[in-house]
This record gives sequence, structure tokens and C-alpha cells, in this order.
Amino acid sequence: MNEHEAIREILMLAAADALEDREQLRVERHLRECESCRRDMEIWRAYSYGLGRLPQPAVPPRLMERTHARILKERAEAAERRWNERVLVFLAVFAWLTGLTVWFLLRMLAGGDLVVIGTNLLGGRPWFVASTALAWSSAAVAALVLSRRREWRNVV
Repeated sequence: MNEHEAIREILMLAAADALEDREQLRVERHLRECESCRRDMEIWRAYSYGLGRLPQPAVPPRLMERTHARILKERAEAAERRWNERVLVFLAVFAWLTGLTVWFLLRMLAGGDLVVIGTNLLGGRPWFVASTALAWSSAAVAALVLSRRREWRNVV
């Protein structure tokens, strides 16, 4: 890129007085020699002047306080979500360990067989089906409790 193209790219910044002194002098030197860049600079200065005359938007009252309150609320909600996730993971691991322990103890106490209606309830498949159904229903109840709690908090 030659000097002319480099100056052309920063003309808008020069028109807005957004360049450092060294760069501004470089642009001014080039403008003394280049008619097309001088015309472009006049256009950019007109734009800059017009933009400077536009009314500045008013900051809504109490914007900082509302933004700060919203950030705090979102942080609290994120912390609560993390806590809920940890509790649910703990409960899942606890339920799995409890189920495994109960299965092991029942197998020891019943001698490996607990037959009801022709099905050994302590066999691998029936125990897996029963514990899976119990885990799914527990997860559904936990999800309902959490959603109701969130709805209740939004009402209050």
C-alpha cells in the first residue's frame, strides 16, 4: 500500500480529530499535495461537523442502578443454578449408591433369591428395570420441584 492509499484510509479519523499529532501532521502534509484527498477531507469534515451537531441521546434515569441490580440478580440466579446442579448430581450419585447397597444387602439377606409372582426381584434385569423406573420418577419429581420453586420465586 502506497502513501496515498494509507492516507485515504485514515482521512475520516483525521476529520474527526481522532489521530495522534504525528499522524495528523502526516495527513496535513499529504493534503497540501493531493487535490482528491483534499476534496475527500472536506466531505469527511462536513460529516464530522454534522454528526457533532446532532442531539446527544439522554441517558435514562437510574440506568446504572437498574443495570447493577440486574447484574446482581443474574449472578444470584447463576449461582443458584450451579448449586442446584451440584445438589442434583449429589442426589443422583447418592441414589445410585443407595440402590446398589440395598440390592447387595437384600441379596445377602435373602440368599440371592427374592421370588415374587415367579420373578426373582433380586436378579439383574428386574432390579435394573425397577431402579431405572424409580430413578426416572425421582428425576421427574426433582424437575417439577425446581420448576415450581422458580415459578414461586418469580411471583414473589
